[in-house]
Amino acid sequence: MNTTDSNTTNSTRGFVGFVIFMAVLGAFSSLVNDMYLPTMPAMKHEFHTTTSMTQLGLTFAMIGMGIGSVFLGSLSDRYGRKPVLFASLIVFVVATAVSLLSQNITFFIICRFFQGFGAAGPMVLSTSIPADEYTGRQLAKVMALVGAINGIAPAAGPLIGGLMADFVGWRGIFVVLLVIGLAVTFKVYRMKESLPPERRATSDSLKSYWSRYRTMLSNRRFMLYVVIKSIGIALLYAYISSAPFIIQSHYGFTALQFGLIFGGNALAIAVGSALAMKFKVMKQGLVVGCVGIFVLAVAEAFIMYHSLGFILYEIAAVPMLLFSGMIFSSANTLAMEVGRSEAGTSSAILSLVKYIMAGIAAPLVGLGNLMHSSAIVFVGCAVIALVLAIPAYKLSPLQDMIKK
Repeated sequence: MNTTDSNTTNSTRGFVGFVIFMAVLGAFSSLVNDMYLPTMPAMKHEFHTTTSMTQLGLTFAMIGMGIGSVFLGSLSDRYGRKPVLFASLIVFVVATAVSLLSQNITFFIICRFFQGFGAAGPMVLSTSIPADEYTGRQLAKVMALVGAINGIAPAAGPLIGGLMADFVGWRGIFVVLLVIGLAVTFKVYRMKESLPPERRATSDSLKSYWSRYRTMLSNRRFMLYVVIKSIGIALLYAYISSAPFIIQSHYGFTALQFGLIFGGNALAIAVGSALAMKFKVMKQGLVVGCVGIFVLAVAEAFIMYHSLGFILYEIAAVPMLLFSGMIFSSANTLAMEVGRSEAGTSSAILSLVKYIMAGIAAPLVGLGNLMHSSAIVFVGCAVIALVLAIPAYKLSPLQDMIKK
């Protein structure tokens, strides 16, 4: 092999390794929530609590992720990605370890907040670091690949959780999360910094932090992409928080069977993320995703509201998740391309808004009749996404490099 071939091979390996590592970081939010989903009905009985209270474990983790994103994203713009990422992983590891001591749902929920806060670092920086390294279509390629690989996490998480649920319960699953956190922390300790000092924010003042947030919050194009993705995430988490109870309690499947079903469904997200790259203009994938989830969410709501069969429930759920994946990949790329000058802050806003929306949606599906309330939340999210697709469609393409 000549020198050119060797360099090309090393470059390819480096790119593949980078994409996989970013996918692992981005998967933290999925792993934190998805792995223990099959144990939620059992956890409800263990802690002698209600469905909605059990779902607050999801909500508080998402609140922690949102708040953590605000602090950690901007801090990484000032002090670099590596130290902020390392510190956040330490918080995640400690919170996960302490949560194993939970004897009641309140203590568990508090631990989930700090677990989510720690998971915010990997989640935010999985979009900031690629924006440090790549631009334009190459950034779009990285984000699409990361999104596609990340589709494995929602699929693998419930499957692993379902396999473990009957033998070790939620505590055993959290031990696995603890091991994953320790392994990633070790990897981050050895990684190189992606944001050199000369490209970092130069001020520590609150005024400077607020100025960066104000700049991005007032950017209409950026915020439109942020809100569209956030609505898609809200719909996804309405599905995630309702699915364990619908599939296990309503349709009568076991925890393992739920893991297999949910995992298979979640692969549709990865397919949707990959399909987003097939559009010549990326915002077209975004608009198609919005229209798609509207049609399928209405269909799913009709099926759930009338308690129709499981096969029909699945027929609507799978393509709904596929269109969601299209939204996640395209909205992520478009938002970070607009906000690349303040990548940490932009990623923080993206994470904060989506987890506020998801945190609101998750417990709403547990109010009253689960099938009816879930149907209402699905349709509500889908209508908002469809309305926002109209101004998104009218926007001019951001750059030729995103369009080609």
